[in-house]
Amino acid sequence: MLNPIEIDPKTFLREHCSLPALPEAVIRIQEMMQNEGADSASIAEIISGDPALVAQVLAVVNSAYYSLPKSISNVKFAVAYLGLGVIQRVVISVGVVNAMGITEKKELSDYWFHSFFTALTTKYLAKKFYSYLDPEELWTASILHDIGKLIYIKFFPEHYKELKRFCEQNGCLFSEAEDHFKLPSSSYLGTLLSHHWRLPNKVEEACRYHNLSHMSEQGSDFQIIIALGNLLATLATGGLNESCKNKIKKASEKTLELTSDNFISIMADVY
Repeated sequence: MLNPIEIDPKTFLREHCSLPALPEAVIRIQEMMQNEGADSASIAEIISGDPALVAQVLAVVNSAYYSLPKSISNVKFAVAYLGLGVIQRVVISVGVVNAMGITEKKELSDYWFHSFFTALTTKYLAKKFYSYLDPEELWTASILHDIGKLIYIKFFPEHYKELKRFCEQNGCLFSEAEDHFKLPSSSYLGTLLSHHWRLPNKVEEACRYHNLSHMSEQGSDFQIIIALGNLLATLATGGLNESCKNKIKKASEKTLELTSDNFISIMADVY
């Protein structure tokens, strides 16, 4: 029997289950990116003072995606080459997750897998159906939409294990398991964390609106595509029962005005 979790939004993450502030480098870069005067040299100087950010930026620029002819070790070159948009999403995403201090490697690996799968699915859907939405905002929001689960992993690990066990045994969504046990939703916890760390508004929005229940609400296109990306990535990963699969299928077809064959074609692309 799981103990109930009582959340007081006024004290949570402050007086109990407290978290440190975001790394100074992340805060400074966020502030600079909000001003039109941000330049790659200044951003590179800030990143150079944070070993974790240096490692991540260099990992991105040296990845197979860019296929550069030789390995890059110069942060200033990496920032200039990748561009400020890419740098911003790398810094925010990595900074937020690293600041959580999660030590469970398997859970962190699962988080990153689903987050990147969701981001790639959202990017695909945006190109196909919502090309007017900002791809940079969508990418960062998709990567961080599930940070509420990191709250469970860090502060309520036994609850998280039971929620995962219930999902695996019943083939249901995490949000359905939360409802079953009458626990705070990870979307709510993620929203509190976004507000606590003053993350971009679109990240907070993605944390709040990414579940199946939000598909039936009259949300914005941004909210709908985040929810779709999350749900289709989850569906493609497997493990869901037939009822859950059908709910996602019907919600997707209704939202995107798809035939059954259209939906199957889209899922083939997502896979």
